[in-house]
Amino acid sequence: MLCSIIRACMKELPLLEIQGLRKAYTNQTPIFCAEIQSLTLYPGQILGITGPSGCGKSTLLELLALLTKADCAERYILRTKHTVYDVKALWDANSGELSELRRSALGFVHQAGGLFPFLSCRENIALPLLLNHRSLAEQKPLIHDLILFLGLEHVADKVPEQLSYGERQRTAIARALIHSPNLILADEPTSALDPDSARAAMHLLCEGCAKTGAALLVVSHDHALLDACGIPIAAMQLATDSDGERRHYILDAGTETSQSSQSESLDEAEGRSSFWWLPFYLAWRDFCHEYALSLCAILAFAAALCPIIVLGGLRNGVITTLTQRFLNNPSSLSVQPYSALKYSEEDIQRLGEHPAVAFIVPQTRSLASTVLIPREGKPATAADVIPTAQGDPLLLRYARVPGQGEAVITNELARSLTEPANGKEIDLIVSRRVDGRDERVFCRVRIVGILPDAADWKAHVYLPLDLLIDMERYRDGFSVPKREWKGEAYPEDAVTSYAGFRMYVKNPEAVLTVRDALKEQGIDAWTHAREVETIQGLQRALSLITLLVGGVTLAGMSVSLASLAVGNVRRKARLTAQGRLMGLGWGQLVSVPLIQMALTSLFAASCSLIFSVLVAHILQWAASPWLEAGERACQLESMHLALLYVGSLCISCVCGFAASFSLFSLQPAEVLRRDS
Repeated sequence: MLCSIIRACMKELPLLEIQGLRKAYTNQTPIFCAEIQSLTLYPGQILGITGPSGCGKSTLLELLALLTKADCAERYILRTKHTVYDVKALWDANSGELSELRRSALGFVHQAGGLFPFLSCRENIALPLLLNHRSLAEQKPLIHDLILFLGLEHVADKVPEQLSYGERQRTAIARALIHSPNLILADEPTSALDPDSARAAMHLLCEGCAKTGAALLVVSHDHALLDACGIPIAAMQLATDSDGERRHYILDAGTETSQSSQSESLDEAEGRSSFWWLPFYLAWRDFCHEYALSLCAILAFAAALCPIIVLGGLRNGVITTLTQRFLNNPSSLSVQPYSALKYSEEDIQRLGEHPAVAFIVPQTRSLASTVLIPREGKPATAADVIPTAQGDPLLLRYARVPGQGEAVITNELARSLTEPANGKEIDLIVSRRVDGRDERVFCRVRIVGILPDAADWKAHVYLPLDLLIDMERYRDGFSVPKREWKGEAYPEDAVTSYAGFRMYVKNPEAVLTVRDALKEQGIDAWTHAREVETIQGLQRALSLITLLVGGVTLAGMSVSLASLAVGNVRRKARLTAQGRLMGLGWGQLVSVPLIQMALTSLFAASCSLIFSVLVAHILQWAASPWLEAGERACQLESMHLALLYVGSLCISCVCGFAASFSLFSLQPAEVLRRDS
């Protein structure tokens, strides 16, 4: 009566008003129903709820904690310092504001503590401040005072597994009080403690609520403990209409319970801090806390990635090396016809118009393309004359294209000369037989380049095409007036024809294209097509092996990682439920396994890269006898490494989404009830 008079004088409004709140479970036999017929709590008021096992105490607590939606509610009003919440309307609207309400207005003490094992005692206590966007720097004195008040200063920096049961429960009490909630819900908070520790913990909880001004609702089966702590009790009663098929328990607390004294509340901090990084913080701390499992997952993922990277590096290195050898040696890109045909200038021009042809020059008859080169004190040496023109890939690679009065010779020919050197002049003797007599002319040229044996290992002289044409006409008995070579006049209506051509294609793949195009025109040609087909076959084989090994390995690894992620989520179901109870939204909870899988993939990709580099060095050492300078047996390119990280992240996202999907199937209320 006195309490009612004081409230009336102060015109104090109740913190919590509930009428006709009911939750039934019809999927079991007998059908179970728990109901709060009437419950009113004022700020600072303490109430204990008791009843026999299975009467629905935990169910009512889940309803009050907004974890479970009621089947019906006539009235459910929760008043904070600044806002009045119609919880019934929020339930009906499926509002996301329920998470914010749990985060800011409610505190919860679970019988198992519900501490996050990867956070220290101090960090567990401070977590509600982070959830409510408060600055830890500004709240540091408050955290320190609360730790001193609950006697946790000697274990403040230890993780829960290093604490006793009593210290864990005091830590859970501190976490429930730190953000000055309006209502604290305690579910069997002392069931795991001995009687003395239980009384001490309950007294601390009541004193803490008195300091913060929070109302306290305690669910407990220990009547003696509630009486010893002076906590009023409201019991769950079996309804008179219950029968063998239906069990209906009712709580009717009304306004008859007393209100404890209320002292000054702790000041609410106004400092705000960013909240987006909190899931990253929780994911990283959990990742580090379970470092053994994290390391196993990283190494397993890296072991799957490493063979794929090495196979890709081999494919890239070997194929690139062989292709580069083709490109470095223009002879590999040459096309040499051996069909006994004659080609006009129009034929040569048409062949050169093929998009795959890089260079073409007509070639005179081989029998008319031999010259003698005199040597001092030695017999003259013979050499074949090869036509060239501007753009000749072979000469541009090793020397330069000769102009009028110039020549490029091979190293084989240079070794047979007396003084072979660039810049020296030599005479070319062109001979013929006319009317039974031998005739010859001299053509002086200056050497402007010497081709190595890798380019041409025969005794050849490379000359401009017009000089070879003049040599052929002279051998055929005609005169060449511009060179003062005498003979019969060359017919003005004569059509110049050629015995062949020198051709180079643009790339190794074009060798096959040009070969087939010449075949269609009836021209047989010698090419390096077999070598090109070998390279392409090797490339396809390595690609297929990479795809098969990579596909099977990554598929198995993905299933394994997804199973690991789902297993972790189910193993940590109580922590997920506790986070949901403290006000973490589904978005934050879902992002935690995603972030952890992303961390696993990034570390695994880095480890696999390190392993692959070591393997690449070993392969380089093993293949060094047949590799030339600058060539690599296993080559890893930056684009492939970027694909490695992107692909690893994609796989981790798939596995993380599998874990997140599993997370959605967890019902926090059922998890907390199951673990009780």
